[in-house]
Amino acid sequence: MISRRRLTFQLTPLLDLLLIVIFAQFMDTQETTARIEQRAERQIEQAESKAKKLSELNDAAQQKSIALAEQNAQVERKAAQTEKLAVEMEQRMRTMQQLSEKKNQELSEQLKVAQEQRNRVGELVQELFQLPDSLVDPLLKSRVDPDSEQTKAKIEQIQKQLQDLAGARAEDVIRHFLTYDELTKRSDIWELYLTENGVFRLKIGQQTTDFRADSPTMFVDRLYAIYKTVPQPKSLVIILFSYGDAKASVRFAATQGLPLVAERMRADSSGRTRYEYAVMGFAPEKPEVTN
Repeated sequence: MISRRRLTFQLTPLLDLLLIVIFAQFMDTQETTARIEQRAERQIEQAESKAKKLSELNDAAQQKSIALAEQNAQVERKAAQTEKLAVEMEQRMRTMQQLSEKKNQELSEQLKVAQEQRNRVGELVQELFQLPDSLVDPLLKSRVDPDSEQTKAKIEQIQKQLQDLAGARAEDVIRHFLTYDELTKRSDIWELYLTENGVFRLKIGQQTTDFRADSPTMFVDRLYAIYKTVPQPKSLVIILFSYGDAKASVRFAATQGLPLVAERMRADSSGRTRYEYAVMGFAPEKPEVTN
C-alpha cells in the first residue's frame, strides 16, 4: 500500500510578505496621488492667477475704452463748436467787409467833395491875394512914418507874405488864412498831420512829436499824454488835422478821437482853456528839408 505524503505550508510568512507588498503599493499610490494633487493645485493656482490678470486687463481695457469714447465725444463736440464758430466768423467777416466797403465808398465820396470845396475856397482866397502893386503900395505906405526902418521892414514882410500866398497851393493858403496874425494872438495852433505810413505828427510851436494810434481810445490817450508835457496854452487851442494817403481806419481813429480828447483836455484845464479842432482834409505829405 502506497503512503501519501502530506504537504504543509507556513501561511504566516506568506501573509507577511503579502502585507508588505500591499503596503508598498499603497505608499507608492499615496505618493503618486500627492504629486498629482500638488500638480493639480499648482495648475489651479496658475489658472486662477491668469484668470485674475485677464480680468484686471479686461477691466483696464474697458476703462480705456470708456475714456476713449468720452474723449472722442468731446472731440466731436469741440469740432462741431469750432465748425459753428468758423461759420459765424465767416458770416461776420463778410458783413464787416461789406460794411467796410460801404464806409470806404462813403468816405471816398465825402473826401472828394471836401477836396473840391477846399480847392475851390483855396483858389478864391489865392485870387484875393493876387493884388497889383499899384493898389498895394499906396495902402502900405499910408502908415504913419512910412520912411522909418520899422515901417519899411513891415512893408517888406507884408509884400513877401502876399507874394507867397499868391503863389502857394490852395491848402497852404487856407492854412495861412486860418492861422492869421489876429487869430494867433488869442489862441495856439496845433498842427496834427497823419502821414501815409500811419504816423501822427503833432506840431506845437517848435515842438514836433510823432505817435501811432490804431483806435480812438489809443488816439485820445497818446494825444492827452503829449498835452500833459506842453506849457500852459492860451485860452483857445485850435487843432488843425490833415492827412496824407493813409488808411481809412487810422483816419477814423483821429476823427472820432478828436472831440473826445478836446473835451478831456478842457476838463483837465478846469475850463480855463477851450480846445477846438478842424479837419482840413487831404494834404500831400511835404518832403523833409535837410540842411
